[in-house]
Amino acid sequence: MDNNLNQIPQKESIDDVLKKYKENDINTNNVAVNTSIPKSSYTKQDYENVLSKETDPDLITSAEIIKLPSKGLFYKNGLSEVNVEYMTSKDEDVLTTASLIDNGTVFDVLLKRKIKTPNVNPDDLLLGDRSAILLFLRSSSYGSNYSVQVTDPRTGISFKTEIDLLKLKYKEIKELPDQLGHFTVELPMRKKTVYFRLLTTGEDNIVYKKSEAMKEAYGSEFSEYSTMKLKAHIVSINEKTDRSYIDRFVDAMPALDALTIRKKIMDVSPDVNMDYEFTAKDGFKFNAKLTMGIDFFFPGA
Repeated sequence: MDNNLNQIPQKESIDDVLKKYKENDINTNNVAVNTSIPKSSYTKQDYENVLSKETDPDLITSAEIIKLPSKGLFYKNGLSEVNVEYMTSKDEDVLTTASLIDNGTVFDVLLKRKIKTPNVNPDDLLLGDRSAILLFLRSSSYGSNYSVQVTDPRTGISFKTEIDLLKLKYKEIKELPDQLGHFTVELPMRKKTVYFRLLTTGEDNIVYKKSEAMKEAYGSEFSEYSTMKLKAHIVSINEKTDRSYIDRFVDAMPALDALTIRKKIMDVSPDVNMDYEFTAKDGFKFNAKLTMGIDFFFPGA
Protein backbone atom coordinates (compact mmCIF):
# COMPACT_ATOMS: atom_id res chain seq x y z
CA MET A 1 0.00 0.00 0.00
CA ASP A 2 1.25 3.49 -0.87
CA ASN A 3 2.38 5.14 2.36
CA ASN A 4 1.68 8.55 0.82
CA LEU A 5 -2.05 7.87 1.04
CA ASN A 6 -1.79 7.36 4.80
CA GLN A 7 -0.54 10.84 5.58
CA ILE A 8 -3.55 12.46 7.21
CA PRO A 9 -3.59 16.26 7.75
CA GLN A 10 -3.32 16.94 11.47
CA LYS A 11 -6.16 18.70 13.26
CA GLU A 12 -6.25 20.77 16.42
CA SER A 13 -8.48 19.83 19.34
CA ILE A 14 -12.05 21.14 19.40
CA ASP A 15 -11.33 23.32 22.45
CA ASP A 16 -8.33 24.96 20.75
CA VAL A 17 -10.28 25.60 17.55
CA LEU A 18 -13.24 27.16 19.37
CA LYS A 19 -10.94 29.29 21.51
CA LYS A 20 -9.10 30.70 18.48
CA TYR A 21 -12.34 31.26 16.60
CA LYS A 22 -13.95 33.18 19.45
CA GLU A 23 -10.80 35.25 20.03
CA ASN A 24 -11.12 36.47 16.44
CA ASP A 25 -14.64 37.81 17.06
CA ILE A 26 -15.26 41.50 17.64
CA ASN A 27 -14.54 42.50 21.23
CA THR A 28 -17.79 43.59 22.82
CA ASN A 29 -16.60 44.00 26.40
CA ASN A 30 -17.19 47.75 26.39
CA VAL A 31 -20.59 47.64 24.74
CA ALA A 32 -23.64 48.23 26.92
CA VAL A 33 -25.97 45.25 26.64
CA ASN A 34 -29.61 45.11 27.68
CA THR A 35 -29.97 41.71 29.36
CA SER A 36 -33.73 41.88 29.90
CA ILE A 37 -35.77 39.42 27.82
CA PRO A 38 -38.41 41.19 25.72
CA LYS A 39 -41.90 39.76 25.83
CA SER A 40 -43.68 39.21 22.56
CA SER A 41 -46.52 37.17 21.09
CA TYR A 42 -44.70 37.10 17.73
CA THR A 43 -44.38 33.43 16.70
CA LYS A 44 -41.99 31.60 14.42
CA GLN A 45 -44.79 31.14 11.90
CA ASP A 46 -45.41 34.91 11.93
CA TYR A 47 -41.74 35.47 11.16
CA GLU A 48 -41.74 32.96 8.29
CA ASN A 49 -44.89 34.50 6.82
CA VAL A 50 -43.33 37.95 6.82
CA LEU A 51 -40.05 36.66 5.40
CA SER A 52 -41.83 34.87 2.55
CA LYS A 53 -43.26 38.23 1.45
CA GLU A 54 -39.95 40.09 1.76
CA THR A 55 -38.69 41.73 -1.45
CA ASP A 56 -35.43 43.30 -0.24
CA PRO A 57 -32.67 40.87 -1.39
CA ASP A 58 -30.50 41.83 1.57
CA LEU A 59 -33.16 40.47 3.92
CA ILE A 60 -33.69 37.16 2.14
CA THR A 61 -31.67 33.97 2.64
CA SER A 62 -31.11 32.37 -0.74
CA ALA A 63 -30.48 28.73 -1.64
CA GLU A 64 -28.90 26.66 -4.39
CA ILE A 65 -29.57 23.31 -6.02
CA ILE A 66 -26.77 20.85 -5.20
CA LYS A 67 -26.20 17.79 -7.37
CA LEU A 68 -25.51 14.66 -5.30
CA PRO A 69 -22.64 12.20 -5.96
CA SER A 70 -25.19 9.35 -5.98
CA LYS A 71 -26.95 10.92 -9.02
CA GLY A 72 -30.34 9.53 -7.97
CA LEU A 73 -29.17 5.96 -8.66
CA PHE A 74 -29.16 4.77 -5.05
CA TYR A 75 -32.52 5.98 -3.72
CA LYS A 76 -35.92 4.48 -4.45
CA ASN A 77 -37.36 7.95 -5.07
CA GLY A 78 -34.52 8.81 -7.50
CA LEU A 79 -33.31 11.75 -5.40
CA SER A 80 -30.43 13.31 -7.38
CA GLU A 81 -30.30 16.88 -6.06
CA VAL A 82 -31.32 18.92 -3.03
CA ASN A 83 -32.10 22.56 -2.41
CA VAL A 84 -29.59 23.84 0.16
CA GLU A 85 -29.86 27.21 1.88
CA TYR A 86 -26.73 29.30 2.31
CA MET A 87 -25.35 29.59 5.83
CA THR A 88 -26.15 32.68 7.88
CA SER A 89 -24.80 34.24 11.05
CA LYS A 90 -27.33 32.27 13.10
CA ASP A 91 -25.86 29.01 11.84
CA GLU A 92 -22.61 29.89 13.57
CA ASP A 93 -24.52 29.51 16.84
CA VAL A 94 -24.96 25.85 15.90
CA LEU A 95 -21.30 25.38 14.97
CA THR A 96 -20.08 26.85 18.27
CA THR A 97 -22.48 24.96 20.56
CA ALA A 98 -20.18 22.83 22.71
CA SER A 99 -22.85 20.22 23.56
CA LEU A 100 -23.50 19.53 19.86
CA ILE A 101 -19.77 19.22 19.23
CA ASP A 102 -19.27 16.91 22.19
CA ASN A 103 -22.03 14.50 21.21
CA GLY A 104 -21.04 14.55 17.52
CA THR A 105 -24.35 15.91 16.18
CA VAL A 106 -23.26 19.41 15.15
CA PHE A 107 -23.17 18.62 11.41
CA ASP A 108 -26.46 16.71 11.62
CA VAL A 109 -28.22 19.72 13.16
CA LEU A 110 -26.66 22.03 10.56
CA LEU A 111 -27.86 19.86 7.67
CA LYS A 112 -31.41 19.67 9.05
CA ARG A 113 -31.46 23.48 9.11
CA LYS A 114 -30.02 23.98 5.63
CA ILE A 115 -31.63 21.29 3.45
CA LYS A 116 -34.86 22.83 2.14
CA THR A 117 -36.07 20.14 -0.24
CA PRO A 118 -39.37 18.82 1.19
CA ASN A 119 -39.39 15.34 2.77
CA VAL A 120 -35.61 14.96 2.69
CA ASN A 121 -34.20 13.78 6.02
CA PRO A 122 -30.39 14.12 6.25
CA ASP A 123 -30.31 10.83 8.17
CA ASP A 124 -31.61 9.06 5.06
CA LEU A 125 -28.79 10.32 2.84
CA LEU A 126 -25.73 8.27 1.96
CA LEU A 127 -22.52 9.38 3.64
CA GLY A 128 -21.03 10.65 0.38
CA ASP A 129 -24.06 12.83 -0.38
CA ARG A 130 -23.82 14.28 3.13
CA SER A 131 -20.16 15.14 2.54
CA ALA A 132 -21.01 16.89 -0.73
CA ILE A 133 -23.56 19.14 0.98
CA LEU A 134 -21.15 20.00 3.81
CA LEU A 135 -18.48 20.82 1.23
CA PHE A 136 -20.89 23.22 -0.51
CA LEU A 137 -21.85 24.90 2.78
CA ARG A 138 -18.20 25.45 3.71
CA SER A 139 -17.12 26.73 0.29
CA SER A 140 -20.12 29.00 -0.22
CA SER A 141 -19.86 30.47 3.28
CA TYR A 142 -16.14 30.96 3.91
CA GLY A 143 -14.58 30.51 0.49
CA SER A 144 -12.79 27.56 -1.06
CA ASN A 145 -9.40 28.17 0.59
CA TYR A 146 -8.79 25.83 3.53
CA SER A 147 -5.68 25.80 5.74
CA VAL A 148 -4.43 22.44 7.00
CA GLN A 149 -1.43 20.92 8.73
CA VAL A 150 -0.06 18.03 6.69
CA THR A 151 2.86 15.68 7.35
CA ASP A 152 5.65 15.20 4.83
CA PRO A 153 5.84 11.38 4.41
CA ARG A 154 9.60 11.51 3.86
CA THR A 155 10.53 13.34 7.05
CA GLY A 156 7.52 13.01 9.35
CA ILE A 157 7.60 16.79 9.80
CA SER A 158 4.30 18.63 9.48
CA PHE A 159 3.85 21.93 7.70
CA LYS A 160 0.95 24.32 7.16
CA THR A 161 -0.44 24.78 3.70
CA GLU A 162 -3.59 25.98 1.99
CA ILE A 163 -5.74 23.95 -0.36
CA ASP A 164 -8.51 24.80 -2.80
CA LEU A 165 -11.71 22.90 -1.95
CA LEU A 166 -13.06 23.52 -5.45
CA LYS A 167 -10.47 21.07 -6.77
CA LEU A 168 -12.28 18.21 -5.03
CA LYS A 169 -14.43 16.21 -7.45
CA TYR A 170 -17.10 13.54 -7.15
CA LYS A 171 -16.04 9.91 -7.51
CA GLU A 172 -16.99 8.25 -10.76
CA ILE A 173 -19.76 5.67 -10.30
CA LYS A 174 -18.50 2.46 -11.89
CA GLU A 175 -20.93 -0.09 -10.47
CA LEU A 176 -24.62 0.05 -9.64
CA PRO A 177 -26.54 -2.02 -7.07
CA ASP A 178 -29.07 -4.67 -8.07
CA GLN A 179 -32.83 -4.11 -7.85
CA LEU A 180 -32.69 -4.68 -4.09
CA GLY A 181 -29.91 -2.15 -3.64
CA HIS A 182 -27.28 -4.83 -3.00
CA PHE A 183 -23.71 -5.38 -4.21
CA THR A 184 -21.69 -8.61 -4.25
CA VAL A 185 -18.10 -9.47 -3.46
CA GLU A 186 -16.22 -12.78 -3.54
CA LEU A 187 -14.07 -13.59 -0.51
CA PRO A 188 -10.54 -14.75 -1.43
CA MET A 189 -9.98 -16.86 1.71
CA ARG A 190 -13.36 -18.35 2.64
CA LYS A 191 -14.54 -18.55 -1.00
CA LYS A 192 -17.98 -17.22 -0.10
CA THR A 193 -20.23 -14.75 -1.94
CA VAL A 194 -21.22 -11.80 0.23
CA TYR A 195 -24.12 -9.48 -0.52
CA PHE A 196 -23.98 -6.07 1.11
CA ARG A 197 -25.74 -2.70 0.99
CA LEU A 198 -24.63 0.85 1.64
CA LEU A 199 -25.55 2.51 4.95
CA THR A 200 -27.27 5.83 5.32
CA THR A 201 -25.92 8.56 7.57
CA GLY A 202 -28.52 7.72 10.21
CA GLU A 203 -27.69 4.01 10.16
CA ASP A 204 -23.99 4.75 10.47
CA ASN A 205 -24.68 7.03 13.45
CA ILE A 206 -26.68 4.29 15.16
CA VAL A 207 -23.82 1.80 14.73
CA TYR A 208 -21.29 4.32 16.06
CA LYS A 209 -23.36 5.18 19.15
CA LYS A 210 -23.95 1.52 19.87
CA SER A 211 -20.23 0.75 19.62
CA GLU A 212 -19.37 3.61 21.98
CA ALA A 213 -22.04 2.47 24.46
CA MET A 214 -20.66 -1.08 24.42
CA LYS A 215 -17.11 0.19 24.90
CA GLU A 216 -18.17 2.14 27.96
CA ALA A 217 -20.40 -0.62 29.37
CA TYR A 218 -17.70 -3.29 29.15
CA GLY A 219 -14.74 -1.00 29.94
CA SER A 220 -13.05 -2.00 26.71
CA GLU A 221 -9.79 -0.38 25.59
CA PHE A 222 -11.00 -0.13 22.00
CA SER A 223 -14.20 0.40 20.03
CA GLU A 224 -15.70 -2.31 17.81
CA TYR A 225 -17.21 0.29 15.48
CA SER A 226 -15.37 -0.92 12.37
CA THR A 227 -16.47 -4.55 12.82
CA MET A 228 -20.02 -3.62 13.83
CA LYS A 229 -20.32 -1.40 10.77
CA LEU A 230 -19.13 -4.23 8.53
CA LYS A 231 -21.82 -6.50 10.00
CA ALA A 232 -24.47 -3.84 9.34
CA HIS A 233 -23.44 -3.63 5.68
CA ILE A 234 -23.76 -7.38 5.04
CA VAL A 235 -27.21 -8.76 4.16
CA SER A 236 -26.26 -12.35 3.29
CA ILE A 237 -23.35 -14.78 2.99
CA ASN A 238 -23.84 -17.53 0.42
CA GLU A 239 -27.57 -16.71 0.59
CA LYS A 240 -27.66 -17.16 4.39
CA THR A 241 -29.45 -14.15 5.91
CA ASP A 242 -29.55 -15.20 9.58
CA ARG A 243 -28.11 -12.28 11.57
CA SER A 244 -26.58 -14.52 14.22
CA TYR A 245 -24.72 -16.48 11.54
CA ILE A 246 -23.52 -13.27 9.81
CA ASP A 247 -22.28 -11.81 13.10
CA ARG A 248 -20.35 -14.97 14.01
CA PHE A 249 -18.98 -15.30 10.48
CA VAL A 250 -17.62 -11.74 10.54
CA ASP A 251 -16.06 -12.24 14.00
CA ALA A 252 -14.14 -15.27 12.66
CA MET A 253 -13.43 -13.83 9.23
CA PRO A 254 -9.77 -13.76 8.06
CA ALA A 255 -8.41 -10.23 7.89
CA LEU A 256 -7.93 -10.44 4.12
CA ASP A 257 -11.62 -11.25 3.59
CA ALA A 258 -12.65 -8.31 5.80
CA LEU A 259 -10.30 -6.01 3.91
CA THR A 260 -11.74 -7.22 0.60
CA ILE A 261 -15.29 -6.35 1.65
CA ARG A 262 -14.32 -2.94 3.03
CA LYS A 263 -12.42 -2.08 -0.13
CA LYS A 264 -15.40 -3.07 -2.30
CA ILE A 265 -17.70 -0.92 -0.13
CA MET A 266 -15.41 2.06 -0.63
CA ASP A 267 -15.14 1.43 -4.37
CA VAL A 268 -18.90 1.39 -5.00
CA SER A 269 -19.89 4.17 -2.56
CA PRO A 270 -20.76 7.48 -4.26
CA ASP A 271 -18.73 10.18 -2.57
CA VAL A 272 -16.52 13.23 -2.84
CA ASN A 273 -12.95 12.20 -3.67
CA MET A 274 -11.12 13.57 -0.61
CA ASP A 275 -7.64 12.61 -1.84
CA TYR A 276 -5.60 15.75 -2.39
CA GLU A 277 -2.18 16.31 -3.91
CA PHE A 278 0.06 18.36 -1.63
CA THR A 279 3.33 20.04 -2.49
CA ALA A 280 6.14 20.31 0.08
CA LYS A 281 8.35 23.41 0.24
CA ASP A 282 11.01 21.73 -1.91
CA GLY A 283 8.46 20.84 -4.60
CA PHE A 284 7.95 17.20 -3.59
CA LYS A 285 4.37 16.08 -4.32
CA PHE A 286 2.39 13.50 -2.33
CA ASN A 287 -1.23 12.52 -1.69
CA ALA A 288 -3.14 12.71 1.58
CA LYS A 289 -6.80 12.33 2.46
CA LEU A 290 -8.70 15.34 3.80
CA THR A 291 -11.06 15.01 6.75
CA MET A 292 -13.98 17.21 7.82
CA GLY A 293 -13.34 18.06 11.47
CA ILE A 294 -15.15 20.83 13.35
CA ASP A 295 -12.43 23.28 12.28
CA PHE A 296 -13.59 22.72 8.67
CA PHE A 297 -16.07 25.54 9.24
CA PHE A 298 -13.71 27.84 11.16
CA PRO A 299 -11.44 29.61 8.67
CA GLY A 300 -8.44 31.24 10.28
CA ALA A 301 -8.94 29.40 13.56
